[in-house]
Amino acid sequence: MSELIEKISAEARWQIATKGLTGAWMACANALKQAVGEAKYNEFNGEFWSQAGKGVKEFVDAFGLPVGDAREIEEAIELAVRAVMGPEWEFEVVEATRDRCAARVSKCPYHERWKEQGLGWDFCKIGHRRWGDGVVESLNPDFAHSLPKTMPGGDPYCEFIVERKK
Repeated sequence: MSELIEKISAEARWQIATKGLTGAWMACANALKQAVGEAKYNEFNGEFWSQAGKGVKEFVDAFGLPVGDAREIEEAIELAVRAVMGPEWEFEVVEATRDRCAARVSKCPYHERWKEQGLGWDFCKIGHRRWGDGVVESLNPDFAHSLPKTMPGGDPYCEFIVERKK
């Protein structure tokens, strides 16, 4: 039986794993929000994602990725996201300087599962914003992160901004 897995391409296995992981997370998140209410859920979810974001530093350090400026931080984040959460991501960097980098995400596996499951709240405004805060804080404390636009909030894309603190 174990040799049958080799008949499924690595790309197909990766897509299946990504869809399973993100689908399970979104279903669990929705069930928890329904059980405890949105305010308590957001409190839990924010802390969960903040800690998860800080874990990206281990990945970045393991691969020796540079994080000295805003563009390097964004590149490290994009690589980590793709490595950990699969191939469904579509990123576009729309601004890149040493002090500020803005990237737009037009496709995200969490948002895809959100749509498939018919969910109706903006899970990004707390969870993914706090994830980005945790990542950037742990990679280079001279920089900050913001998430001014989210697809679940009605925007056409999510926008991640990394910029030098003033």
